[in-house]
Amino acid sequence: MFNIYLGIFVIVAIFIIGYGTFRIYDTKQTISALIFFVGSLTFFIIFGMKWFSPNSMFSKTPVSWPPVINTCPDYLEYYKYSKGDKSYDTCIDTIGVSTNGQLKKFPKEGTPDYPINDTDPSFYFPLATTSDPKNKNIELCKRAIKYGLTWEGITNGESCILPDGRTSTGTPDDKCA
Repeated sequence: MFNIYLGIFVIVAIFIIGYGTFRIYDTKQTISALIFFVGSLTFFIIFGMKWFSPNSMFSKTPVSWPPVINTCPDYLEYYKYSKGDKSYDTCIDTIGVSTNGQLKKFPKEGTPDYPINDTDPSFYFPLATTSDPKNKNIELCKRAIKYGLTWEGITNGESCILPDGRTSTGTPDDKCA
């Protein structure tokens, strides 16, 4: 595949070496023109090898973003919710980011007029899924949209982000309708 950065680098190098050498040679300084030609050619070869070798920053393929997906949707905190002898992995909203009110703001402990109600599921965003690992993100995406949340790498709040980086269009092929 053609590397556009390498192409631009070669064009700029040819222009600088050729134009600089010509301008110096035009002033009747032949030895200076030769020194400039050799020096600038060496300079561009060294930096070309540094920038465009197999391990350089310009030759690496881009990585997916985000490199790691958070445990919880944006601005939510992980919370292990216990009910009886069972415990559940959930997330709680401590600052009120749910845009549609489906996930209530988790009350601060010690508030006498608003005690924590462990039986009210509207305080908890469940992380458990029934899907296989391949479809887990799709299920979490639908749940985050239902709760009015965004989740970097999963959903933008309106549509699901597919593994290849596209957003779902709502068609059945996207599996996120």
